[in-house]
Amino acid sequence: MRMLAALALGTLFSAASLLAGDLTITSQVTGKGALAKDGAQVQYLSATRMRVNHAGSRTDSLVDYGKEVIYSIDHGKKVITKITFKDMQETLQALEGQMAGMPEMVTKMMFGDVSEVKVEQLGPDTILGRPCRKVRITLGKMVEELSVDPSLQFPLKDYAKSMAMLNRAPGPMGALFKRVYQETAKLKGVPLRTRITGLMGMDVTTEATAVSTAPIPDSAWALPSGYAEKDGGKEMKESMKGKR
Repeated sequence: MRMLAALALGTLFSAASLLAGDLTITSQVTGKGALAKDGAQVQYLSATRMRVNHAGSRTDSLVDYGKEVIYSIDHGKKVITKITFKDMQETLQALEGQMAGMPEMVTKMMFGDVSEVKVEQLGPDTILGRPCRKVRITLGKMVEELSVDPSLQFPLKDYAKSMAMLNRAPGPMGALFKRVYQETAKLKGVPLRTRITGLMGMDVTTEATAVSTAPIPDSAWALPSGYAEKDGGKEMKESMKGKR
């Protein structure tokens, strides 16, 4: 469950857009709360792959949409964990069945009411000298403020659909993530600053320090050599068997 939450929250710091060329965003991440690790972050995005390198946590995430596989790279332990989309979806379906009986009062205490979303336009902003639009999205207890550069686009063609499928989480958390991706898809631009508060004690800001639209070199997608490899899908399924 922790692995699924980490993948979902990690990609939550990005937003949606339409088909475009390669995009590389270098950012500084600061904050506190669940999964927060201060440090530099680099996002590599193409039409078929996405990679996020985070110096603070010493972990990278590589998503290959063509092969339908996710690699989680732990540089501290020198381990690469591979999870297929299929294994992730099967595990999440099992988790949803387990959470079906969770009292509504408990879910609202954790996440708030995720049935309604509020979107507010907060006016102009400037990041790296680039004109942006500042937007606040409130969904349940989570508040996300984004400074969006409308002149940029993310390469992934259907970001909202892909992210909702890839990061589907069980119960109310899954509903929250799905709605967030749907709303950010409507913004038509790339957020250069994102602040997320209210969710599980989080207060995390990700602010761009450099943006590049140059082609991404093949070396950026390479997995490190000499690392041990684990089947994350198999591990998740085995852990689920012990909870039945």
